[in-house]
Amino acid sequence: MNSRMMRRQVIRIAMSVKEMNKMQVAKALDWSYPTTLKKLENPSKLTVTDAERLCDLIDLDIVKFINPF
Repeated sequence: MNSRMMRRQVIRIAMSVKEMNKMQVAKALDWSYPTTLKKLENPSKLTVTDAERLCDLIDLDIVKFINPF
């Protein structure tokens, strides 16, 4: 499993724990739904600000996001 797949998996797990779906993430971060899908599909291309906001929202440690496993 490459780092991109691991980051996606870590995000999915954190979203599941928070019981959030992609639409809720989009609304909370003020992203369009298509933008949210794009960003979650390839989280390694997130800006630092977007990564921090996403991690804060889903209670994910930014270090676990950067270095998933």
